[in-house]
Amino acid sequence: MVFIFALTLMGCSSKYDPASEPSTITISMVSTDSINTNGNNEASPVELKVFELEDDSMFNSASYDQLAFEYKKALKSNYVDVYDYVMLPNKFKFVEEIKLDEDTRYIGVMALFSDSDNSDWKKSVKVKTLGRDYHLLIYLKDNQVVLDRVE
Repeated sequence: MVFIFALTLMGCSSKYDPASEPSTITISMVSTDSINTNGNNEASPVELKVFELEDDSMFNSASYDQLAFEYKKALKSNYVDVYDYVMLPNKFKFVEEIKLDEDTRYIGVMALFSDSDNSDWKKSVKVKTLGRDYHLLIYLKDNQVVLDRVE
């Protein structure tokens, strides 16, 4: 009887393999008190778009206006998903875990600064599809966005 019970337990057990789970991201966003300054040198909020992408080539070649107003058209088949946020000056924001789509190979970040011609407004990083937990740091300073990935 014990033997049959042991066989039943062995047949029902399966090994959990985290490497087969979708990768995830968490995001920390930090802004300084001098982001997105206007003509009076006053800081103002910045809208952020965080993209899941199959490839970053269309993202890297797209113009500010294309990504700001028609990102699906600009990114074509590279587009997977997008998340929208707003950062106020001198703030911190944490975004809880997001499971990445199985097609996602890159994360792109766009900061919609008011003076796009004089800003560093987009960055991208490569990610693996399965088995990884990434933490992304998005740092906004003046008219610059910095994106860093930590595994």
